[in-house]
Amino acid sequence: MKLKKILLSLSLMLSLVTPVLGASTTTVNADVDDPGYTYYSRTVIHVYNYMDTNLSFVPMVSFNADSTVSRVTNRALLNSTPWLTDMQRRGADGGWYYRVSTNEWVSNNYVESDEVLH
Repeated sequence: MKLKKILLSLSLMLSLVTPVLGASTTTVNADVDDPGYTYYSRTVIHVYNYMDTNLSFVPMVSFNADSTVSRVTNRALLNSTPWLTDMQRRGADGGWYYRVSTNEWVSNNYVESDEVLH
């Protein structure tokens, strides 16, 4: 009787473990240099317009379907302000962008510092 319980237990364990051992995994080889490559990272960025120091704001862009960017013309970020961002994305131009709103991004060229939040 005891042997029967042991064999039944072993059979049950093997039936549970076998699918896990035989399971295949899928590997995605995404290149960080590919346009549109996006990764999630809660970060606080501090922005400043180095391109035109006469301006008191930092321009933003939005992404098109092909990862090209279009300038946002009706909104901007104030110079020397911190912004919470949750995502970084590679543009078709090769530049990195931080998301500061739903489809509003700021170029890495305007980021004077960043702090990753854990």
